[in-house]
Amino acid sequence: MKELKQTSYEVMPDRIETATYLTAVAMTGGEVSIKNSMPETLDSVLKKLTQAGAKIEINEDIIKLKMDKNLKPVDISTAPYPLFPTDMQAQFISLNTIAEGQSSVVETIFENRFMHVQELNRMGCNISVDGNKASITGVENLFGAEVMATDLRASASLVLAGLCAQGDTIVDRIYHIDR
Repeated sequence: MKELKQTSYEVMPDRIETATYLTAVAMTGGEVSIKNSMPETLDSVLKKLTQAGAKIEINEDIIKLKMDKNLKPVDISTAPYPLFPTDMQAQFISLNTIAEGQSSVVETIFENRFMHVQELNRMGCNISVDGNKASITGVENLFGAEVMATDLRASASLVLAGLCAQGDTIVDRIYHIDR
């Protein structure tokens, strides 16, 4: 039997966490630099953020995003890595709710992953769901509401929408995101 020995191991950065922060800045405007990221794991998300109007600069393990214009709607379809991650679907629905125009989001990985849509619509969003496809028409303003989180990614989408909403947003069942 082999003997255990000391070693060092570095955990890779969480690409979904990085992408969620980038999406938040794209939605709220301004700029951010995220260090110690792995941009090569985010290619599909970075392409969609660029389509939405973000200016993105990559320098080794740093991603810089600047958003100084109105959001453009982006169509997405989830797929296994390295394509668009299902774990960013909810955040991009939130992004599309304040973009100028219409978009669609097709969920190909998980059934019933649009439970956040009803809560977003309570904030003034214009989203309809037909099977595994959500159709979104961007609105000029979101409004604060008391909403309920159903899972981690849905929670993130509600927080992102709340950042852009007029008035207070209260997210119930926050334990999904507070872990």
